[in-house]
Amino acid sequence: MQSFPSMAASHVVVSMLLAAVCSAALVLALVAWRRANRKRKGKGMAFHAWHDPLTGLPNRAYVMHELNGMFAPGERPSLAVLFIDLDGFKAINDIHGHQGGDLFLRAVGRSLRQSVRERDIVARFGGDEFVVVLRRYSGEENLSRICRKVLDLVSRPVQVGGELLAVSPSIGVAVAPRDGHDAETLLRNADAAMYSVKETGKADFRFYVEGMHELARERMALALDLRQALQQDDIEVAYQPKRCLRSGQVRGLEALARWNHITRGDVPPTVFVPVAERSGLIHALGETVLRRVLAQLAAWDIEGVPVSYVAINLSLHELTRPSFVESLAAIVALSPVDPSRIRFELTESSQMRQPEESVRQMHALRDQGFALLIDDFGAGFWNLGHLRELPVGTIKIDQSFVRGGLHNDADRQITEAIVRLARKLRLETVAEGVETADQANWLRDLGCDVGQGFYFAHPMPPAAVGGYLERLASGLA
Repeated sequence: MQSFPSMAASHVVVSMLLAAVCSAALVLALVAWRRANRKRKGKGMAFHAWHDPLTGLPNRAYVMHELNGMFAPGERPSLAVLFIDLDGFKAINDIHGHQGGDLFLRAVGRSLRQSVRERDIVARFGGDEFVVVLRRYSGEENLSRICRKVLDLVSRPVQVGGELLAVSPSIGVAVAPRDGHDAETLLRNADAAMYSVKETGKADFRFYVEGMHELARERMALALDLRQALQQDDIEVAYQPKRCLRSGQVRGLEALARWNHITRGDVPPTVFVPVAERSGLIHALGETVLRRVLAQLAAWDIEGVPVSYVAINLSLHELTRPSFVESLAAIVALSPVDPSRIRFELTESSQMRQPEESVRQMHALRDQGFALLIDDFGAGFWNLGHLRELPVGTIKIDQSFVRGGLHNDADRQITEAIVRLARKLRLETVAEGVETADQANWLRDLGCDVGQGFYFAHPMPPAAVGGYLERLASGLA
């Protein structure tokens, strides 16, 4: 008689089958999950290998890989590389810390991404250096428009920690195939063009031309020589008198740094001061001049040479160093000279990039007893709005207006307006670049207080100042 499995046994068999099926499904799911996880990890590793972790933009390795692919054998791509450096970014890091600097860099990355097309590459090379690769362009005029757009967007202020901050980008441009047939050459030439921009004022763009590398090497050599000159105390100071336009008496002197290079001869300040700013030597140069001026004032006091004050040029670039005022105060504290006999002429050729911090430093300088003077008023950053908040007692009229005042109606009207404004605000006015008697007479009749220029005296060595003052007192100068 045939036997059949019981109902209980059937349930056991079914359960075993279901368990086997579930185990197999679990194994397959686990395998699939592991594969997906490895794929995700692989993608994550690939992203980090090709992208900057701070901004999320492609990095140097990605750009080199893409450019080398575009320059495959037999290919002559038409493309452009923009090498971008942020002038003044170090000050943001110094003042607001790395967190503030990181926020600013992310904002710059977004601005760059918005300034070009989706197909173009925007990368961060590290620090404050960015690179844009334009895959196709329709000529240099089109490239110039793109560069101007980048300058505009990247220069816009960014709010960091409740304060508006801005930098000025310097952009070097190299195009293929004209400026290079491989990634390394193209980037090197764009970098050389960028440094050429820094040489002539920053906040601009320039296309690469032959010979820029030689100029870069020359600048590096000059920076090394300047560092050595500062270490060996080879920087001299000349002094140019400031004369009262009504009485003719000397109000004070301006200190002017001079560098007599052992092989190059006299290197003008228009050459070595920008070198000092780019190479980070501007603070050492400023402190060297201050020490020499303090020592000279003390020596004149002993000799009985009547010098009331000496004005020293101070780049706003120097005000970005947080400990700047404290350093100056410490130097002056070692001298018998009263701080009120030092006047700082604040100069700026383009635009103040850290306005709130710079103004704070100016107030700190005044609190230490130093007098402040605005240089080149009317020609650069300074405007009427800033006069309300700056702790200054004197404005210096830019020499371009003084020289053009007698034959150019616009220059004459600007000069007259500055003098009237200064009088209303009870500020002293100094006109620089006075070279003729007609200019001196016009400025005097206009109501300008002080004149400075070759008409009165050329810059002179310290030893000549006493004799000049004696001749002036005797009516012979």
